[in-house]
Amino acid sequence: MPTRLVALGAGPDIRVDRAVVLVGRDPRCDVRLDSWRVSRIHCCLAPDRDAIAVRDLASTNGTWINGRRAVTGRLRAGDELAIAHHRYRLEAERTPEVMPLSRCG
Repeated sequence: MPTRLVALGAGPDIRVDRAVVLVGRDPRCDVRLDSWRVSRIHCCLAPDRDAIAVRDLASTNGTWINGRRAVTGRLRAGDELAIAHHRYRLEAERTPEVMPLSRCG
């Protein structure tokens, strides 16, 4: 299941590991992006089956999915999200491969 947005430049990776992740400059946000281009409360992210639901919260500089400005949308593995000028790519969590018993020891 996709749960991590990997930063494609400066800034922290974003883990979507709770029901709703609030992103913005405000200290109350779950993920703080320290940039004047990011609104105080910019957008929110939420796991949604095999995707991440994205909702822009009336930000000034926008939330972009795969190069298109979006008020709402869904990210799947490999998609790009831009929060103002911060860019991310959604990566799927890898589950460990199970080794058959015949290959052990």
